[in-house]
Amino acid sequence: MIVIVTSLVAMFLGACSDPAVVTATRGVRLEPGVTYSADLDDDGTSEHILVDEQHRSLLLTDGDTCYRSRDKWQVVEAHLGDTDHDGLLEVVTLLTSERGNHIGLFAYFGGEYRERLVTSSLHPLPVSLEVRVGEDGGDVILVTEESADEQTKGTVIYRWNGFGFRVLDTPIE
Repeated sequence: MIVIVTSLVAMFLGACSDPAVVTATRGVRLEPGVTYSADLDDDGTSEHILVDEQHRSLLLTDGDTCYRSRDKWQVVEAHLGDTDHDGLLEVVTLLTSERGNHIGLFAYFGGEYRERLVTSSLHPLPVSLEVRVGEDGGDVILVTEESADEQTKGTVIYRWNGFGFRVLDTPIE
């Protein structure tokens, strides 16, 4: 039992201190297995961001602090953006769980790194997302959804409303 725990701790700490780092900016898609560098808390120092390939979890590292997303969520896709319009970058994710697919925001919020928001299960099923600059200069989330017949896909735009996201009236194809 001690060997298993020691191995898990070593794997977790190793993921939090990956030496190969790529600078990331707003709108960048975060590829699994690549450690990115971006300032998430506006302190002038970049944090490290990693989507773990094996466990499909999100790791955020700031010095000695290391946040790992909950095991119940698997990261399908992740991007950087300021979709909640607070002036700080967050990691915008498409998550899957046993309850369905969700949009998740992971950020420095309330003095710590954590999930800022994870939506309830979304329907129709979202299959991918992208962060883009909206018409007003604020970031929006474009979500590609499967339709009921599973053959066609449509894209809807989610915009932050202060408490969560709302779908804009005009879907795009």
